Amino acid sequence: QQNELNSFLWTIKRDPPSYFFGTIHVPYTRVWDFIPENSKKAFQQSHIVYFELDLTDPYTISALTSCQLLPQGKNLQDVLPRDIYCRLKRHLEYVKLMMPSWMTPDQRGKGLYADYLFNAIAGNWERKRPVWVMLMVNSLTEVDIKSRGVPVLDLYLAQEAERLRKQTGAVEKVEEQCHPLNGLNFSQV
Repeated sequence: QQNELNSFLWTIKRDPPSYFFGTIHVPYTRVWDFIPENSKKAFQQSHIVYFELDLTDPYTISALTSCQLLPQGKNLQDVLPRDIYCRLKRHLEYVKLMMPSWMTPDQRGKGLYADYLFNAIAGNWERKRPVWVMLMVNSLTEVDIKSRGVPVLDLYLAQEAERLRKQTGAVEKVEEQCHPLNGLNFSQV
């Protein structure tokens, strides 16, 4: 059955060959068993691996965090209609209340606590731009919380590339991802 799976792997015929592999931003454990062997083999044999962003670089994470913020002095309450802001605030209070029951014993065993996790995901939410708050809210589900602590496929592959001492790089800069999202107007979000 492995050879019948769509590999999301494209080959550029040259010597040595180059590959494009389409990934998705989900915990790697959800998809790893379904990634065909040809894709895994191409990764193993590669000496240089480029990712969408360099998720192992502290600058990338810092830049992603700061690009999500509203201009200085602005808060979400200033830009959202009052009813939506109140519904959002109530929903986040509900999520914070529910998160301890969503955590797995394995997460607790690794020292991951609901309050810490909530703050890691939703901390400073009142300073974020609406589009980033929308993406954040979409990730605050029981299924997503239960898989926190497991790297997404891109990050897992980047960590593996580092572990295997492969040369790595990124094809995009944070600004190339941030500016288009930040350019969406409220009705588009």
